[in-house]
Amino acid sequence: MTKRAVWHGLLYLGLAGASLQADTIVLGIPAVSANCDPIGCPTFFGLGTYQQVYSDSFFPGAMTIDDIGFYQSQVLGNGGQLAGGTFTLNLSYTTAAPGSLDFQDGPSANIEPGTEEQFFTGTLPALTPYVNENILTFSGTPFAYNPADGNLLLTVSVTGGTDSTPYLFLDETGTTPVTSSAYFGTVNGASTTGLVTGINYTPATGPSTPEPASLLLVLTGIGLIGYQVRRRRSS
Repeated sequence: MTKRAVWHGLLYLGLAGASLQADTIVLGIPAVSANCDPIGCPTFFGLGTYQQVYSDSFFPGAMTIDDIGFYQSQVLGNGGQLAGGTFTLNLSYTTAAPGSLDFQDGPSANIEPGTEEQFFTGTLPALTPYVNENILTFSGTPFAYNPADGNLLLTVSVTGGTDSTPYLFLDETGTTPVTSSAYFGTVNGASTTGLVTGINYTPATGPSTPEPASLLLVLTGIGLIGYQVRRRRSS
């Protein structure tokens, strides 16, 4: 019984440690809809490029973006399949605001010159089950982003794309000022919505102050271990 309680304490500390070492921001609020572009059905509109802009006002400060994730929960039960092909994710700054991406003059019209950097290229990573949803996470070359310098733009280019049915649908945001998207292919267009996006980041100023939940996990772990040590000394 004593060993079990101590291991529970160590588990709390381990969870807290993982939480203390990473910061995450989720951009967008899931709507009751989902979208298979650009991940699940890149050939549907002959998609070549997809862009999504994120308002700078929703970022906590200067950071290094380490991972980008998308969520599958709205239509989790359809068994959606990842598309084939090579996907290249680039990050850059843009002067375009959510809802105003230019879809007529090509993707480059939305990219602030000299700011674009390749984040990821390759086949799609596997979906990772998490609680009651799946997450598609791209780990790439860290990108330094400062919201004081403009909005963030994600550009996804697809080459050799192939679809597999049923299509994979990812959570789409409601109509909010957080983000919007545009797509370029046999048909060009824009949407007032975009994919709900999770970003793991490292603050530019170093590790952030632990959140209350993380501190609670640390204190709980220490308390459980200390309690068991006292019990063993008094027995």
